[in-house]
This record gives sequence, C-alpha cells and structure tokens, in this order.
Amino acid sequence: MNRYILGIDLGGTNTIAGIVNNNGEIMAEFSFKTSDYNSPSLLMEAIYCSYLQFSEKKGVNVSGVGIGAPNGNFYRGTIEFAPNLNWGNYIPIATITEAFFKVPVKVINDANAAAIGEKHFGCARDMTNFVVLTLGTGLGSGIYVNNQILTGKNGFAGEFGHTKCLEINRKCTCGLESCLETVVSARGIKQTYEELYLKHYQRMPENTSVIQIHELAKQGDKLALETYTYTANVLAHGIANLVMLFDLEAVVLFGGIAHAHPIIIPVIKEELNKLVLPVFRNKVSILPSSLLDKNAAVLGSAALFF
Repeated sequence: MNRYILGIDLGGTNTIAGIVNNNGEIMAEFSFKTSDYNSPSLLMEAIYCSYLQFSEKKGVNVSGVGIGAPNGNFYRGTIEFAPNLNWGNYIPIATITEAFFKVPVKVINDANAAAIGEKHFGCARDMTNFVVLTLGTGLGSGIYVNNQILTGKNGFAGEFGHTKCLEINRKCTCGLESCLETVVSARGIKQTYEELYLKHYQRMPENTSVIQIHELAKQGDKLALETYTYTANVLAHGIANLVMLFDLEAVVLFGGIAHAHPIIIPVIKEELNKLVLPVFRNKVSILPSSLLDKNAAVLGSAALFF
C-alpha cells in the first residue's frame, strides 16, 4: 500500500516541493521562488495551498513532511544562520510547517537530504562511504561514513562550502573569507567569468548568467572554459581533503552546476590524482547524480520518513 510524504527542497533561490510515494516516485511537484516570500510562513502557506489543490483533486494525503534546507538542524527542526536566506537567524521551520499540514515534520540540511535521496533512490544505493556535493546557490555536502549519514554533534556537519582555500581572496555571504563556495557556486562562477572577461576585454560582459556561461563553454568559448577549469581545480582541492579524511568510494555531483559535469569531471579527476596520497589515487569515482533530472533533495527529504 502506498504511503505519501511531502518532500521540500528549500533553497536560497528556489524551493521545490514534491509528493513522494515509498517507491521513490514523485507524484506531483510544485516550484516557488524563495525570495518572493518575505517570511517562511508565507512560503509554507503557498506550498500548503498547492498541496491542498492536488490532494483534493487526486485524493492523496501525506502522512509527513520532510524539509531539506540550508543550515537545517535535524535535532531541533530549525534553520539557523543560513547565509543565503533572509528570514532571520533562527527559523522554527518545523513548527511553522506543522501548523499548516497537521502532520509530523522532519528537517535536515539540504545537502544531507540530497545524499539520503541518492542513497535510497540513486547511484549510491550500494555505497557505504560517499559524499554528495550540492552545487548551486552555495556549496554543500552530504557525507555518508560506514553507511551512516554524518550529522555531527549540533546537526550542522557537512558545511563543505565554508571550508577554506587560502588562495581564494573573496568575501563570502556568510561574512567570512576564502570559503570554497565563493568560487564553486553559481555566483562564484559568474564572478570568475566576469573577472576574466574584464581582464581580456577591459569591460564587463552584459547580462551574464551561469546558464549562459555553461552554454558558451559547451560551444568552446575560451573564457567560459577557463572559468569552469578554474572552478573544477578549486573543487578538486576541496575533494582531495574529503578523500583523505574519509577514504571515499565516490563523490557525487548534484545541483544546477552539476549539469556541466562533462566539462568539470575530467578536470577534477586529473587534478585529484595530483593532490591525494598514492593509496587513494584512481580509487575514487567522481560521478554526476543519477537524479539530476529528478530532485534528490526532494526525494531525500521524503526518505526521512521511509
């Protein structure tokens, strides 16, 4: 008998909610632009209204709501000090959501949700030690060690994007400097491309987006390819640290930027072998998520109840 859970991927730019059954099928999906909502209550109300319309039409009722969010705390059901959200430092998101849906709510870091989705429904089904990197507005990681998701003492393990690379001289939205995600993120890629363009042409490009830069790279544009090569090299340095800390079998790339995997994965693989000890060389798979065309974070958020 099918059981239905609402999985929510609450991102700094976009929020996607999906009704998921226990076979990992997304029965319906609703999208929202996060910045259009001045408070988490308004966003949850919009999600609830969309769910209610589908529920009344199809006769499908959810028995739980799972939320993957930046700086989502599994233990407290809160979002705390999320640098890419503008709703305050402490958001009781589980309590807010329960008020609308009247069912149990579980919260987890968005990257952990993506990792759980990959473990239950994606390419990591048979893996026990792997990391899912979420490459989007920011850079997150969901870490599986010995077949257990790593949450840490306070529920915030996996802030990979805010680990440091001293060669980076950029200030992060979190207030710190030299964070990996100032390069390996949508805004990081945009900034790198603009800096290269300015240096080459002595003027700024017009209306540049990461989607446009990706398209240019696929067409062989020199500056776009240089942008992705630099991004992949910086990411490889971060991945090298993860590999040597956790002895991983795979690193899985998820998120909008991961669609550029044909360009960035070969660079990461080549650079990674220069950076790790001999015992780790050629032993770690760098893979695109098998759920890129679905939503691993929605599936993973729902899988908190499965």
